[in-house]
Amino acid sequence: MTSIATTRTALGRTLPGGPLRTAILAVAVVAFAAMGWFGVSWYRAAHDTSLSMGMDRDAVLRDAQRSTLTLNTLDYRRVQDGLTLWEQSAAGSLLAQLRANRHTYARAITDSAATTTAQVLDAAVASLNEGAGTAQVLVGVDVTSQADQGDPSCVHRRVRLDMIRVRGGWKVGTLAPVGDVYSEPGPCPPGTSPK
Repeated sequence: MTSIATTRTALGRTLPGGPLRTAILAVAVVAFAAMGWFGVSWYRAAHDTSLSMGMDRDAVLRDAQRSTLTLNTLDYRRVQDGLTLWEQSAAGSLLAQLRANRHTYARAITDSAATTTAQVLDAAVASLNEGAGTAQVLVGVDVTSQADQGDPSCVHRRVRLDMIRVRGGWKVGTLAPVGDVYSEPGPCPPGTSPK
């Protein structure tokens, strides 16, 4: 039979290897706990719906800005190429409208003997419905028009783009002006904002 004194003495013995082994064991336990915490954190971040929504917002914003530049840039000397780019940026009712009126647009652009260049000043996603694959984006854009026979002019405008998710990105379903359009003589200076 073991006495209480013997048991206490057995429990009070130090482990072989002394304090160094105890310190290594403590560090290993802390490292294992940290590894578990980082693993759980990584899993939560990878499966967080807000991450997916943030990525969709970034994608629709990027595609809306690119489409705004495309739909506000043209050159009467390469009108068919420009109209093809317009169609590649469009979906839904806007695409149908561009296709139905392509000949009329081509004639009007050629007759104008003008070129336009656009610069996006600012853009924001107003709404995003991931399930439906739709979004609304507001864009501020400056467009410089230059006719062969005339001086350049600058138009400051804001537009609302109704975006539709398609395979490979987002395209413009409809677009509409927002607020007043402001124009002034001369080319648009870089970095201006609509008034």
